[in-house]
Amino acid sequence: MSPPTATLPSVASSPRLRGIAPSTAHPRYLCEQLDVGGAKTFVPVGLNLCFPRFDRTPEAGLERYRRWFDALAGQGGNFVRLWLGHPFFDLEADGAGEFSEDAARRLDKVLDLALQRRIRVKLTLEHFRSIAARAEAEVFPGAANFSKPAYARSNGGYADDMAEFLDSAEARRVYLKKIDWLARRYSGHPAIFGWELWNEMNAVSAPGWLAWTRAMLPELKRRFPGSLVMQSLGSFDRDCQLDNYADYARLSAADLVQAHRYIDPGAPWPICQAPMDVLCADAVASLRELAPGKPVLLAECGAVEANHSSPSRLYETDREGVLLHDMLFAPFFAGAAGPGQAWHWDFYVERHALWWHFGRFVRAIAGFDPVAEQATPLQFETERIRGFVLRGRRTILAWCRDKRAGWREELAEGVRAEPVLDELLPADFAGVPRAVVEAVVYAPWTDRWSFAMIAEDGRVRLPAFTRSCVLKLTLLASS
Repeated sequence: MSPPTATLPSVASSPRLRGIAPSTAHPRYLCEQLDVGGAKTFVPVGLNLCFPRFDRTPEAGLERYRRWFDALAGQGGNFVRLWLGHPFFDLEADGAGEFSEDAARRLDKVLDLALQRRIRVKLTLEHFRSIAARAEAEVFPGAANFSKPAYARSNGGYADDMAEFLDSAEARRVYLKKIDWLARRYSGHPAIFGWELWNEMNAVSAPGWLAWTRAMLPELKRRFPGSLVMQSLGSFDRDCQLDNYADYARLSAADLVQAHRYIDPGAPWPICQAPMDVLCADAVASLRELAPGKPVLLAECGAVEANHSSPSRLYETDREGVLLHDMLFAPFFAGAAGPGQAWHWDFYVERHALWWHFGRFVRAIAGFDPVAEQATPLQFETERIRGFVLRGRRTILAWCRDKRAGWREELAEGVRAEPVLDELLPADFAGVPRAVVEAVVYAPWTDRWSFAMIAEDGRVRLPAFTRSCVLKLTLLASS
């Protein structure tokens, strides 16, 4: 059978990119404004490409971004995240409040590369956690540096420690000076998805992240009125983080609420050792409960060794992308505004050439508009599968995940996934199956479409699949 089409329009024939905003018709999702008026649903499909970790020259870094963007856009991807505090982009490499045109030109070039490929970019303004000068060894090769001594008063900066940096009017003035400089250059830039104040700000070496964020988010929005503004917090993996995320969700100036979560054997919550689909869906469900009127995203996900000490050893054996597949599908089908956005882009995605997974996700949801459908997430379970459902007005999409083929079985224990045969879904798994006009199934792991059978009692019989499949039910208009 012929699958639904999902092709990326050519830049030459496409309307100019416009700003992204929460949908007014269904605030759980995002939309892009159109030149001719109105809005089009925007599902951010991509990952963190925050910095070129091992490239030592600007030229090598730019070439790396060109290759990454080509690989992602070639699969229909449309979203990435960059860290402006990394040395490759750092505007203040020569001192606090001194802005580098060379660094800005590198950012210009990366944004141009993104724009040419219709990729939207989230820009994270800072990520440091201390302003002390610390000569510390990398936790693992290529690990990010979380110290920024240029802001210390002893180095010509504006504070003695992070507590003063967050509370001081002078330090805030310098931070806003940078935002002003960026706004003059980039406000309204068509490639920009949004601005993030800080990476995992509650992890800085001082209290006060909430008050600082409450003050800075409106300032950020004032300077970038056509872009989304947001904050990010550390991994959603313990009791104290529930309070932090609840505080974040209540910030009226935040356009969306996002979380970071990883498979982490050292995390206090058992959910962080669960199957990846369960781990991701649980994070999304928690955010949806905390922020009932906003879009939510799983903005960082992946797998680490205990307490984020290094990338996970699971990546070594996950050459097919079992983890990435679940990171993409589970969050969106659990009700997020987009798929999960993987970390470890170089140690994992690039290393195993897993870009094709983004294309499989794009094809799986082709033709399904969660805003027009007023999509509602549901879940069900059978003995063999976990089902994550988006119930729409005319269409039902159900992602069916084989419970016997998770990361623990395949990657840790080496048990190869076996096909799921003759699986019957209960008649009431998503409501009114007797009103179905057509039932088709997409198998992401083989990139094939086929028909499903509807039994007389309303149960749905799935064709054979391995690991997962997506069932698409088209309903009668009266349903």
